[in-house]
Amino acid sequence: TATTTTTTTTTTTQTPYPTTTLELEGEILKNQSKLEYEIGRWGRWTEEAGFPDDCVEGFQSPQAPALATDYNGIRLPTVCFKKKGPHKVFVIGDWGGVLGPHGPAPANQRSPEEFVHGVDDKAQQKVAAQMAIRAADVAPDYILNAGDNFYWAGLDTKCGLVPGYAITPTGQFQWTFEAVYQGKGIQDVPWLGVLGNHDYGGYMFNKGWDQIIAYTWGPGGRWVMPGQYWRSKVHYPGFSVDYWFLDTNAFSAHEPHADPEHNICSNAHLYLDGVGCGEMGPEDVWACPAWFKKLWSDQDEWLEKSLSESTASWQIIVTHFPPTWHTDYWLTLNKKHGVDMMISGHMHHQELHYEDPGNFLFPTAWMISGGGGGITSEGPPDRNGIDDSYGFYELLLTKDYIEVTGVSHGGLVRSHAFVKPRLPGQDNGHPKAQGRPGKSHELHLVSHLEDAKEDGKQQSHEALLHFKK
Repeated sequence: TATTTTTTTTTTTQTPYPTTTLELEGEILKNQSKLEYEIGRWGRWTEEAGFPDDCVEGFQSPQAPALATDYNGIRLPTVCFKKKGPHKVFVIGDWGGVLGPHGPAPANQRSPEEFVHGVDDKAQQKVAAQMAIRAADVAPDYILNAGDNFYWAGLDTKCGLVPGYAITPTGQFQWTFEAVYQGKGIQDVPWLGVLGNHDYGGYMFNKGWDQIIAYTWGPGGRWVMPGQYWRSKVHYPGFSVDYWFLDTNAFSAHEPHADPEHNICSNAHLYLDGVGCGEMGPEDVWACPAWFKKLWSDQDEWLEKSLSESTASWQIIVTHFPPTWHTDYWLTLNKKHGVDMMISGHMHHQELHYEDPGNFLFPTAWMISGGGGGITSEGPPDRNGIDDSYGFYELLLTKDYIEVTGVSHGGLVRSHAFVKPRLPGQDNGHPKAQGRPGKSHELHLVSHLEDAKEDGKQQSHEALLHFKK
């Protein structure tokens, strides 16, 4: 078994195992490369690679629907990446700023005294630039999008005005999405995502959320959101990943007279009758809470069934609200089915939990990637990116580990974790000093990246890895 350390000094141990982040990453890549060599000799993948006969090369949606809700619960055709690694994926949320005459700018919730010019006014572009820099080295296979795609209140159109296959041009997809995420390695990469509460309207339910789904069939072809909730399976050489994309906006859908600033179903900002979303609903503000409640109930049943059927190496849930909402539900679900990772946004910063004492879901890893730059962060940023205000995550996928790297708007690595698969039924809770059940030589990571400055420059930060047999 393995133990953790909470010191921030370099630890030297008598061990044949890697003791630094780079060494461990190198060992992971080496093992995956060895596996791919063994199952892919002579330019052909063997049966051990695990690629099914019916898999496709990219994410393929069915024909465009009549209603945006028609494909709720759909499983897209299985995708196979029949190539050698590294296999990387980016994660971002809360990214789409308010579109103005000079392009998108973050929705501002910061006081003038605390506003950091050069960062707060161009946070989305700074994060996008760092994504392009990382992608130029090793391009991600796809990008996982945790929602709140357009601030303040989604697309500037009303839901239910046109069929699900039609797209109303507002300019927001063109200038807030297509024009921002450019550069070698990201400009043609699929975005797989969900809706956030601001995509419905923030404090209303009837903005153009159906049009955000409809863009799946729009120009460009890299937007993938065939329904409010859906799933996809991805195969790599020797392992596979099941993804579930959930709509958790029921957590912000309350009685119409409640909390007018943080309630999708509020009646305080709807001035006309007939403000519903047509056939797909909600029909009006009074039906709104029950509509979202049913949406969540339908997902609950669907999620339980599909998780129980999963045979993938990894199970990952992508949704907007972090597991600090509806906590008891996630504790039970993740333990029962062995969910390995949860990806979310909503809170406007970057936050990673794996083997830290604050991870109530351990051994499930979870992250908040709400620092995409669509809205000003929870706290003022550092000009050089020595913070967790704005950024994104990079996942390195392998058969035995998922390496998670948090990257700031300044291009600095802010957090690190090496996640192992979680077994169904494995208890929740932080690993105790005597270790936890698992394989021999199991890794435990401590990642304490403290803000430090010296002569205006960042000191090096090292994630401390300690192995014990």
